[in-house]
Amino acid sequence: MELHDYLARCLAMVITVILIAKISSCLNTAVLSEVHAPYVDNYVAKSYFNKHENLVDSKFEDFIAHDILYGACVSLQGNVEFSPKLSALHGKLIGEGSHRRLSSTLRLKMSSESISRPPKSCEVIIVERLPSGVFADPFELQHLVQRGVFRDAAVFGDTNLELPSFLSNRSLVEVHLEVGTNLTSQQKDELEIHMELPLHARYQPLGHGFSRVEFASPDLFLRCNVERKEDDTGCLFLLDKQNAESIDTHPVWEVPCGNREHTEVVSSFTFISAVVSALLIIVASIKYSDNGSTNVLKQS
Repeated sequence: MELHDYLARCLAMVITVILIAKISSCLNTAVLSEVHAPYVDNYVAKSYFNKHENLVDSKFEDFIAHDILYGACVSLQGNVEFSPKLSALHGKLIGEGSHRRLSSTLRLKMSSESISRPPKSCEVIIVERLPSGVFADPFELQHLVQRGVFRDAAVFGDTNLELPSFLSNRSLVEVHLEVGTNLTSQQKDELEIHMELPLHARYQPLGHGFSRVEFASPDLFLRCNVERKEDDTGCLFLLDKQNAESIDTHPVWEVPCGNREHTEVVSSFTFISAVVSALLIIVASIKYSDNGSTNVLKQS
């Protein structure tokens, strides 16, 4: 092999390595830009719990104010003035006992000055910051998603279903409801949305009477996707509750507490029941063993 052929091959190899490094760098940049792009996470609350272990109202409100990008889309498709508004919000508890449903009804009003191409799809995102002593079952929510009741749903925070209220932390439930394109039609500029969220009460500390659990107003968002040639752009809007015409979302759940005076009676009865059950198991085991030995002797 001549010297100039050897140099030419070395030069080609160097150029190939440089090109591969450039392509790899571009791919990495693309992936990073995708990860940090707005609305990549399907859940609004996911970013908060990536930074914080527990739900704290002040921190979550600061997260919404500074980290969540709402109203970032000046227009949809460049020529649509899109300003969703919350006109009414009502909440109440349905059912009795330790298993109830939190009913939320909201009305949305759309103000569109120029609609040349409506959004491809919209969804309402309801974020319920549950008070201490109440939890939602994530398996039950996934079952509702599979049935088509919710578009999507997830529980963040303390998801241990067995802990009593005095040993558990607060949790947050995020529910996605599909709205549809009729939200922005000129014939119907207002839409009413209804949701029922199944909730369960945790065991309360020993005391007298009931433990009062009060719910706060949920955090509401509207996310719309616009179909474009290259990609789908999602616009997330915070639905301001302060400008709503009517707000009634502070239901109260009075959860019964165990009576401390009954502790000794319940403990004694539980202990006696456990001892009797253990003795019955021992007697049954001995009797079964004796019967088995007798049958073996008869066969022999």
